[in-house]
Parts: sequence; structure tokens; C-alpha cells
Amino acid sequence: MKLKNILGFGVAAYFTYKGISKLMQYDRDKSPFDDTISEIGKDAIDGINHIVTIFSDDENEKRLCDSVSQLTKTGIDVVTNRKMDF
Repeated sequence: MKLKNILGFGVAAYFTYKGISKLMQYDRDKSPFDDTISEIGKDAIDGINHIVTIFSDDENEKRLCDSVSQLTKTGIDVVTNRKMDF
């Protein structure tokens, strides 16, 4: 198995763990539903961005993924009426 495959699996496992832990916090009434869903969505976007960074050799593709990630996170903030980080 190549090192990139191991790193990709590690990134996917880490962000899956983060999502499950946020769902468990919501289940224990420690965070509101909107915050939980938006944080899980943003974590998933970060996970995809990290996987593209690991597997892609094209710098333009990495920059495009970063831009789309920021745009999508801003969209999540707009939909959930949260404070936006620019």
C-alpha cells in the first residue's frame, strides 16, 4: 500500500471521528442542531480538501479545491445565519 493511500485513509478516519463526536455532543444536548450540522458539513469539506491535497499533484486543482471549499463554507454560514469567517 502506498503512503498516499494510508494518509488518505487516515484523513478520512479522522474526519469521520470528528463528525461522530459532534453528533454525540448533539445527542447529549450539548450543542444546538444548526451548529452541529454546520460544523459537520465544514469538517467534511475540510476532509475532502485534505484528501485532494494529498492525492493531487496539480497546483491549479489544489487552489480550485481551496476556493470551492471556502465558498461552500461561506454558503453554510449564510444558510445557518452564523457569523462568517473571512
